[in-house]
Amino acid sequence: MLFHTERLNLISETSSPKDAKFCIIGFPFDSTETSTPGQRFGPAAVRERFLALESGNITARIFDAGDIMPVHGNAEATIKKLEETINDIFTENRNIIPILLGGEHTGTLGAVKALKSRHPDIQVISLDAHYDLKDNVEDEKISHATVMRRIHELKVPVTVIGARTGSKEELDFSKNISTSIKDIDTKKPIYLSVDIDFFDPSSAPGVGDPEAGGFFYENFRSILKDISKGKIVGFDIMETNPMIERNITPALTARCLLDILNITGSR
Repeated sequence: MLFHTERLNLISETSSPKDAKFCIIGFPFDSTETSTPGQRFGPAAVRERFLALESGNITARIFDAGDIMPVHGNAEATIKKLEETINDIFTENRNIIPILLGGEHTGTLGAVKALKSRHPDIQVISLDAHYDLKDNVEDEKISHATVMRRIHELKVPVTVIGARTGSKEELDFSKNISTSIKDIDTKKPIYLSVDIDFFDPSSAPGVGDPEAGGFFYENFRSILKDISKGKIVGFDIMETNPMIERNITPALTARCLLDILNITGSR
């Protein structure tokens, strides 16, 4: 069990996934980053800031599985490890909700692959400054900038909220996805992916690819409350880069994690 992971147990309220509602998994990988790498250190920075929060009101039981052990330079192999790790956890608790801490956005692909086998009608909501709909980047099909294209190819409906830049290729392909929260079907399983550059750089300066004109914490909470009326089966918060800035951004990510645990934990 969990032979794919480096066990850290920094946030654990339980020592086993068997009786937990949520499972936290770190994805310390940034090998496809084409701008400023450092996202591999994100999971540790977010855990550190989370422990500093006044989080005593959490009622949901949490299991921290630690970080997967990435194959640096090989996104496909690392994503496969993540998929296998989540499936291992499901053998212990078929109802547990994985929460992935990144690390670059490619990790979402591994989590969605694992969850799709359990929820064939899963849909993905991505809060992101970018569409991540490129077909390839520097001849690589698996990249932080192609992840939603790969997920769409799995026949998984994708909704991207917050995108404010994109190549012509992405803008053309965006006709195949949704960009409105009104299109979300809350009767079907939901996977929520949060790229922290969804937020305005004034709130989240520690990202590899910042884009001006972003959203704010209140926007995130409003969206989370709306979609939590449905069945959320997985989450991630990706792209925190403490090598650029390790105070404001990890603190915001940790606060988003706390909201996920509190707002969805009682449902």
